[in-house]
Amino acid sequence: MSTQRSHGKNARREKPGGGVRRRFRPAQAMAVAGLLVGASLVGSADLPAHAAPTAELPPTGQTYDHYPAMQEVYQDYFHVGIFGRGNDMDALIYNYGSYTPGNEMKPESTQPEKGQFTFDPAEAAMAEHAAHNPDLLFFGHALAWHSQTPSWMWDAPPARYDQPGEYDPEVAQENLRQHIQGVLGHFGDRLEAIDVVNEAVEHADPSDWRASLSTGQGWYPALGSDWVEMAFLEAAEVVDENGWDVKLTYNDFGLNNPDKARVVYEMVKEINERNEGVRPDGKQLIEVIGMQGHYGLNTDISDVEGNIQLFATLPGVEIHITEMDVGVPPGELTEEKENNQGMQYAELFRVFRDYAAGPANTTGNPRVITTVKLAGVRDVTEGWKAGEYAMPYDYEGRAKKALLGILYPEEFLATHDWMEPEHQDDDQEPVPGVHVYHAERGDGYTGANIILGNDASQWPWSTAGEDGEVAFEPEPGATYRLTVNYTPSGTTSLRVRWVRDESNGGYTSADGAVVNDYQYGADEVATHIPAYFNSGMVNMGTYDLVTEVTLDGDQPADGLIGNIAIRGGGGGSAYTINSLRVEKLEEDGGSELLVSWPQATDPADPEDPSESPDPTEEPTEPTPTATPTEPTASPEPSEEPDPTASPDPSEEPSGPAESPDPTESPEPTETADPESVWPPSAEELTDQNRGAVEILTDPAVAGQEIQVSAGSEASGQTLRSWLFSEPEDLGESAADAEGSITVTLPEDSEGEHRLAVYTTAGELIGWTELTIVPAGDEGAGLARTGATVGGLLLAALALLGLGGSALLIARRRAAQR
Repeated sequence: MSTQRSHGKNARREKPGGGVRRRFRPAQAMAVAGLLVGASLVGSADLPAHAAPTAELPPTGQTYDHYPAMQEVYQDYFHVGIFGRGNDMDALIYNYGSYTPGNEMKPESTQPEKGQFTFDPAEAAMAEHAAHNPDLLFFGHALAWHSQTPSWMWDAPPARYDQPGEYDPEVAQENLRQHIQGVLGHFGDRLEAIDVVNEAVEHADPSDWRASLSTGQGWYPALGSDWVEMAFLEAAEVVDENGWDVKLTYNDFGLNNPDKARVVYEMVKEINERNEGVRPDGKQLIEVIGMQGHYGLNTDISDVEGNIQLFATLPGVEIHITEMDVGVPPGELTEEKENNQGMQYAELFRVFRDYAAGPANTTGNPRVITTVKLAGVRDVTEGWKAGEYAMPYDYEGRAKKALLGILYPEEFLATHDWMEPEHQDDDQEPVPGVHVYHAERGDGYTGANIILGNDASQWPWSTAGEDGEVAFEPEPGATYRLTVNYTPSGTTSLRVRWVRDESNGGYTSADGAVVNDYQYGADEVATHIPAYFNSGMVNMGTYDLVTEVTLDGDQPADGLIGNIAIRGGGGGSAYTINSLRVEKLEEDGGSELLVSWPQATDPADPEDPSESPDPTEEPTEPTPTATPTEPTASPEPSEEPDPTASPDPSEEPSGPAESPDPTESPEPTETADPESVWPPSAEELTDQNRGAVEILTDPAVAGQEIQVSAGSEASGQTLRSWLFSEPEDLGESAADAEGSITVTLPEDSEGEHRLAVYTTAGELIGWTELTIVPAGDEGAGLARTGATVGGLLLAALALLGLGGSALLIARRRAAQR
């Protein structure tokens, strides 16, 4: 057990709103910028000063030190921090005044086995950040949660997710008490606040907060709805006995949803009123509501503001905006996406500022927001929000419009308008008994829904007035396969439920889903079939999710209905269902197609006689529409699914088991013509694969050689370079031990270009912008725009930790189509 302390709380700085001392000031930041990049930019008209509060904004595309620090801009409004590990320590320390460990303080990390506390991971993370800024503040996350928690805490052996142990409330409560005392007792003297309870609410019923709690897993089955209050009472005892000023927080996602916000409001209000006077100095038992800020382009900012106003009516309760990000649909970061993301960030920070607790807020609104914590620094290509461009800086650490929206909300909104995306009419023909709801019909946590069953109006996830037809009538003892093809709009998971309604028996999903207004408990879960199946976290691709079920045959066939519901799980992003298929599996290995949406045409009975099979043939089996091909990302059903897990933003959610990276294309077949991949298309050069290539020669002169780095991963390889816009082949070059190649630029090629480097098989390593100057004009300027580095600037950016890593993207090959 580690007892290391990075610094004591007796040396704490003044709290937000009172002039918190920071490591960097704007003047210092500009001095650093001048030392690092000034020599390479002498005479450049592109070096911006920090923007004044006018309608004129600085340009995007520059590193963090060309802009004011977020923590400085808002120091008189609220504190600005980071949740989880960032991918750019220098930009993190510059912008954020606090650090919240994303995973290192969670129960599975701090007490994986009963009585064996392990604090080393959290201590190491805190020490690493404190080494860069001794004045950094720390927040804690999370003491009590149903996810990332060993099941022994609430269950008696032999507890399993599908077969709960014999819950012992006294044992569970003692486990809760010991864990909170152990973790909070160890870290409490260094924390500003801690998430005591995380994500307790599942189904939002504004009229009954207790019925809204997650009931199927975690502390609820052992302790009931009182577990939330118990956790806060235990935490308050530790904090108050030690005389610490650690804010006790309830943290949850989806609190931009008015119904869920009302549930949390009622819960906090009731618990605080019942425990009035329990804590010293008039402190509330629950002092902070943490509103997780997992927003998107469709987030209704008026709902966010309305819920802040609601929480502001709770006496003695402040608000933290936690885990904040604004994701956009994956794919290329188009002008429209980047613009609208900047608009959302600007609108949100304007609202946060209008309800800030600091002295700079002169609006007359309730002053309740004391902290805003973002969930990262740069965009990421893997992990939480991968490919959704959710952060203020791009993959290479250059500022996007999102950063301008954060730093200058009023100016940004005054100079930008919302850009409407182009919509395609992709309505599908309805199929009897199949009710499909696309992403735009749900919020970010329910997404699209499909219901196969009797009357869709009885389902809580649907709209009323559907036809009530039966998609299929399953047979007891039969095995069915469900295949769903779907595309997430970002990081998400898909949840499939095979359930029966109230008239058909007593088994349904293990997490207590409401079906036909009947609450099923964990003790009614069927032991012979998986009640539901989670896909696991996925992003940046299109997937097939396949699950099979064998009905146990215990129920009579009369009235048996195949109710299947599909909805969003964790991750916070909506998705679109592209197709679904239900098949009955035969004993001989074949299958019978029962449901296909969109409606499939059976080749055995074609609509157009001219397309019918040769009369001499005897098509007895349907063509591949009846038998699914091997799915591209088809996890096997898990025996122990986590019904309510919502991953931490700092986690790296993996895709479905044994699935390929969805961003990768198939490798070429051995018979493919190698030259068929050339010339490459300029459309393949996107923000996602930009980078990994650096121009080392400054300036780049038409007709002369330049040195190009493709990264150490390319060491010893033969590489091929192309110049765009119109692709011009620069030939093949052998990379040296450091991954550098020599390329000869064409004569008369002066101007703005993009240089892309590929393997000889046509795999894109990366690309960069390139400015070529005419021969005889070698002093004209830098070789590249944007992220150009050369000489001193390359060394400076290396010190800043801005080096990129090669991202290998397999190109589409015409020979395989």
